[in-house]
Amino acid sequence: MPRLPPWLLRQAKQQSHDLAALLPACRDMPSARNELRWIEQHVRETTAPARCSSSRVRELCQSRGRGVPLQYILGSQPFGHLDIKCRPGVLIPRPETEAYTCHLVDSIKRGQVPGLTPARGLSIIDFCTGTGCIPLLLFASLQRWAARLDVLGVDIAAAALRLANDNVHHNEQQGNLSVNEQQRLSISRTDVFDDADIEALAATRWDVIVSNPPYVSQRVWDYGHGQLGYSVRKYEPKLALVPGQGIAVPDGWERQDVFYARLLDVASVLRPKAMLLELGDEAQARRILAHMAEHPLVRGLVVEVWRDWPDGADDAGTQTLDVLGSGQPWSVPVKGAGHIRCIFVKGMRQ
Repeated sequence: MPRLPPWLLRQAKQQSHDLAALLPACRDMPSARNELRWIEQHVRETTAPARCSSSRVRELCQSRGRGVPLQYILGSQPFGHLDIKCRPGVLIPRPETEAYTCHLVDSIKRGQVPGLTPARGLSIIDFCTGTGCIPLLLFASLQRWAARLDVLGVDIAAAALRLANDNVHHNEQQGNLSVNEQQRLSISRTDVFDDADIEALAATRWDVIVSNPPYVSQRVWDYGHGQLGYSVRKYEPKLALVPGQGIAVPDGWERQDVFYARLLDVASVLRPKAMLLELGDEAQARRILAHMAEHPLVRGLVVEVWRDWPDGADDAGTQTLDVLGSGQPWSVPVKGAGHIRCIFVKGMRQ
């Protein structure tokens, strides 16, 4: 990351020492002014009258300048129309995750996922749920579409499960969603690599599988290549980003892709109609697609690659991703703008 020019720091200090403290993280004055405004508002709303608010603002600005994520400082992140609480130890929701979650909702409502209709009802499971942002937004956005709705977020981390449940209650209190007997939103502990846990899930019909699993390699985590910056590696949980060393890697797969190998097998058990998997970049998408081409579950189905903004016009000049699967060339359609972000499979069960 390039150093900040001295003139920019001098300009910020002339206006406010708090503004200057934010610059190492924000990198420009407009962003620093926005964050200072949000931090000042947060302090006004959360600091007891007896405490000096200016010293609290200074403390938080200094923390932010050292790279602490703004969402941990403010304690929340907007996600669609929801307010998602954020705490250290649980991965922060990303705008790209919000974008593909909203696009999935639109695809379901427009009848673009075979077999899903309002009259039939809808059941969705989200693996590696973290804050619960994905199942909460899916549930809240589909409540008026399907009278019978069952959405489940699962994770193995206790901190994530506590926070996801807190987010359900928080957004209920805010009036953003309403859980009832016909429309259920649940958070529970499930180990995606535990066969008994998966067999227990198979007792329920699941129409859609969604997952933003750990997909970062140990090397990228150690050295911070690509989109994984210093702040993420220092402050956000490695468990949510890097597959653990104790997980067995199937033959022919790379360790950073191990969750996708398992999720394909999980889908073979649960037999959903559609599956949406977030991933890291184009290289990983090519590897996963090559394996999908050889997996009996996926053969003959509709597979798409979505970019960061799947509703946007293609700005990368590539409308297909060409891979080699089962010894045959395979052109997978790519939709949207930005970096390659996820793989969507539909038509999996009629």
